[in-house]
Amino acid sequence: MKSKKLYLLLVFVFIIAVMPVLSGCASVGDSIGSVFSPVAVTLTSPENGAVNIPTNVVVKASFNEALNALSFSRGTFLLIGPLGKKVEGTVYYNPNSLTSYIASFTPAGPLRPNTEYTAELTTGIMGNLKQHLSKPYIWKFTTGE
Repeated sequence: MKSKKLYLLLVFVFIIAVMPVLSGCASVGDSIGSVFSPVAVTLTSPENGAVNIPTNVVVKASFNEALNALSFSRGTFLLIGPLGKKVEGTVYYNPNSLTSYIASFTPAGPLRPNTEYTAELTTGIMGNLKQHLSKPYIWKFTTGE
């Protein structure tokens, strides 16, 4: 009987001492869900539907989390011009940034004036925990003169 009382006392002490600390923590389901959530685009530049964009634009996309820099290439960040032709250019992502997760596409030369372009981020873009963009992210803009 004495061991049962000791056991109950230890359980009670544990509840009083540890539970307040744990109550401020996220639940296991919350932490697992946020860690393994898909990569998401939070902002683009130019914005979808923008017009009169300079022909020397650098196209950018911001993300909700740090990404695997090796997942960025001309095959995962595309700029498509008239007749579906891919624009030549350079893709860059800074993996050392701690606060801004921005990828950029710099065209090899000026874009054509008064022309609609489509930017596309593919599902090949991957977060550091190997989770991918859940579906291609596509937006359009039109250059000015």
